Amino acid sequence: MDNTNTYFIVIIFLLIITAISAKQFGKAKLYMVVKPLTMLFIIALPLLEVREEYSAYAYLIITGLIFSLLGDLFLLYPNKYFNNGLYSFLVAHVLYAFAFNQNVTEYCFGVAAMVIVFVLVVTKFLAPKLGAMKYPVILYMFVISVMLFSGINYDRQLLTISYVSIGAILFTISDTALAFNKFYKKFSFAEPIILSTYFVAQLLFAITI
Repeated sequence: MDNTNTYFIVIIFLLIITAISAKQFGKAKLYMVVKPLTMLFIIALPLLEVREEYSAYAYLIITGLIFSLLGDLFLLYPNKYFNNGLYSFLVAHVLYAFAFNQNVTEYCFGVAAMVIVFVLVVTKFLAPKLGAMKYPVILYMFVISVMLFSGINYDRQLLTISYVSIGAILFTISDTALAFNKFYKKFSFAEPIILSTYFVAQLLFAITI
């Protein structure tokens, strides 16, 4: 990693800290600027090094990051555009899942079983609280579980632990915390957990390009 990328990552972490602080301390205007700005910097990171050709994996990840940015913009106005944000992130997860399945030839049913158990447990807790959002949220949980499985399975095939699986796990933690905080019961320091895991996951995905 050259110095330019290192400086860029330092700036991204400063923006992440600023976004979390702004959200936690009720600085709404600052938050509305810094949150999408952080994603813009993350999207720009893999583009710093100009290449003659990008892989299918790179295109899928970059497009997923763009849809995540779109989701962030919608969720700045959750009362009006929560569903739009939900579906934007759903598309992002589908794109990430496709990316993580590039050149994968082996699938571990043990990993799939663990992910299924996780989703069933989360769904059991959330389903009674979802009301009209029951089916969209369950659909979202299914898609993120596919993304999670794909990320972990990707590393299992390579017999390693990389930014792919770590990012997939962090993104799942972020979305699960968000769902419990919104639909089940609000808890202290939910926003720092949601935002820190979310941004670091996206940054890790960007670094893998």
